Amino acid sequence: MLRRKLLSSFAGLFIAAAFSTNALASDSGLLVGVEYKKIPKEQSIAPFKSKVVEVFLYTCPSCYNLEPSLEKWLSTKPKHVEFELMPAIFNRPKFIFLGKTFYTLKELGILDKAHKAYFKAIHDDNKQMYTPEELAKFFSQFGVTESNFIATFNSFKVDQLVRKARQLTQEYGVEGVPSIVVNGKYRTDVPMSGSPEELWEVVDKLIKK
Repeated sequence: MLRRKLLSSFAGLFIAAAFSTNALASDSGLLVGVEYKKIPKEQSIAPFKSKVVEVFLYTCPSCYNLEPSLEKWLSTKPKHVEFELMPAIFNRPKFIFLGKTFYTLKELGILDKAHKAYFKAIHDDNKQMYTPEELAKFFSQFGVTESNFIATFNSFKVDQLVRKARQLTQEYGVEGVPSIVVNGKYRTDVPMSGSPEELWEVVDKLIKK
């Protein structure tokens, strides 16, 4: 009889604990390791209150396909949330080349105009541009001279920016792209979230954590 009472008590405690755990999961709406992961090495986001970083590659079809949902999210995100693009720099020359392209556009002040055009050229128009000279000719349509583009592409400043992105790619624990890093603490992506639309719902919840 005593044993039966003890078993009943333990069962009650177990059920109560399970309900408590489920309630906590429901309150947060997210489970670590399922919808998001914690960054191995937390990064400062000062001076911003909140910051979202998309780690991407120009040659990545999933990154290109994410653009419409990203634009929609950007139009509705809270004003205090800073958004930043960052090229993924893995340990291969082609990633360094793509990273230098991104930071060259940024340094020249034409990223807003040229970003989508470069994406489209790669994925819709199947343009193959493998040298700074070919890139310079393509981006001259945005008002920069070919010589200025090449000089910027080969500059110390762009090289340093790529080195920093390479370090952050590792410290964010990026395994694939696109990856979204929130507040220097959390990382999520489409496979973890379920769909491009759900990805931004997860991002919004992580911003509030």
